[in-house]
Parts: sequence; structure tokens; C-alpha cells
Amino acid sequence: MASQYRLGSNTRLLECPHGSEYDEEAFRYFLSIEKARAERARKPIRVLLASFEPAPDQPAAFPRGLAAQVFDGLRLTLRDTDVVGWHEQDRVAAAVMHMDVGPATDLTAFERRIESGLRRRLPNHLARNLRLRVVQPEAVQLTVV
Repeated sequence: MASQYRLGSNTRLLECPHGSEYDEEAFRYFLSIEKARAERARKPIRVLLASFEPAPDQPAAFPRGLAAQVFDGLRLTLRDTDVVGWHEQDRVAAAVMHMDVGPATDLTAFERRIESGLRRRLPNHLARNLRLRVVQPEAVQLTVV
């Protein structure tokens, strides 16, 4: 998927080859588009945020080489998402989800199902530190300059 958009006075071409993820700037841009689309259609969206709780002596970044496994896991576990990328570059992965959320929706059970699917794809010592949250798009900073 390739798109162009204006960012300030510059035009930027965004490319996301199949099986890849958007960088932070592109992800936030497409999240703002999906949010506007969802509001017009009156269909809710949610944002799934995935991060690793760092070990005491480690930085709060994704462990080296595991980002691809997490993004692949998000694509395989979440069937209905087109926007997968970095919410915070190299620290928090994210996916936009179109989902019906009503009073009977159990987001905690949904988070556990996704977390379980992702953990199966990771080494045990890293899977224990995986953290997921499902949030409303309003909870995600959408600043596009």
C-alpha cells in the first residue's frame, strides 16, 4: 500500500509493503484517517497497543529482532486490520481495529486472546514481558504537524 500526504509544506510518500509496518508518523496519519472514517460511518474503532515491560537493566524498547514477529502476530491474530505500525517508534506497536463494542463486549477477554496468540510466537523469556492494551482512539495522541 502506498499513499501520499502533505505534512506541513512537504509531501511525503508512505509505503507499507505487504508484511511490513508503518513508522510512527505514518501510523498516526492513517489512524487519524481511520478515526474520521469511523466517525462518519458511526462504527467504533479501537487501537491495540503492544509493548514489552523492560527488565530492570534494559531500555523500554522492543527486544532486538522481535518487532517483525510481533507485527506478523498482530496481522495473523487480528484479521480485520489494515493499519499496523509503531505508535511509539521501536517502543509500542499498534493496530487499528474495526470492532463492534457494546455493553456485552468483554475487552479483557479479547486482550487475553490476542496476547495468547502473540505470546505463542515469542520466546518464553520475552513472552512473559509482553503487555497489551485496547484503547479508544481518543486515548492515542494524533498530532500530525
